[in-house]
Amino acid sequence: MKTTNLLVISDETIARAGLKLFLATEAGLEVKGEASSEDAIEKASNLRPDVVIVFAEVTKPSCAQLITALRKALPPAGIVVLGRETHHAYVGLLLAVGAHGYVLLHATPRELFRAIRAAARGRRYVDPELSDALYALLARQAESGTKVLSRREEEVLKMVAYGYTPKEIASSLNISRKSIETYRARSLEKLGLRTRSDVVRYALQMGMFKVDIKQAS
Repeated sequence: MKTTNLLVISDETIARAGLKLFLATEAGLEVKGEASSEDAIEKASNLRPDVVIVFAEVTKPSCAQLITALRKALPPAGIVVLGRETHHAYVGLLLAVGAHGYVLLHATPRELFRAIRAAARGRRYVDPELSDALYALLARQAESGTKVLSRREEEVLKMVAYGYTPKEIASSLNISRKSIETYRARSLEKLGLRTRSDVVRYALQMGMFKVDIKQAS
């Protein structure tokens, strides 16, 4: 059996150490190193693991941004995310930016091992608890011709999260209110979001509130 080399990424030392010990119990897996989000790209580039395992809740500035950077630095590597979040829009975005797998932290060890082996072969693996809703979302994204938001859709969604009205957003971005409603509807459809609470939750998870928003006049 070919050994699958792993890199574990988390900003919590205990989490990294615990996962390393756990993975060492499975034949065919070898942890080559560990890293915080700050030195993750350097470690990944130097070690060139087959699969990178990322703790979603303890990476900065956001898990999606880290996955994007990892994908650019190490295109061949599989990426598996461990997380607590069950909202399919969030998980769908992680897959869209380059993750191969997503496993819930309360899943069985076997689920994680399956995800790692799938990622090592370049295949996707989603925790069975999420798969139905998530694959429905991915199908909608495929039909729309894109898996991520356009620049304008993201701008509008950020301002919706901040609580701006369509009129205020239209004034700030200097486009029509009708266009704002169109961008908003498209972004909600792509991400599978329905309410403003969903939008705020998504924006928090994706680090959107760290981006300065122009005040409406």
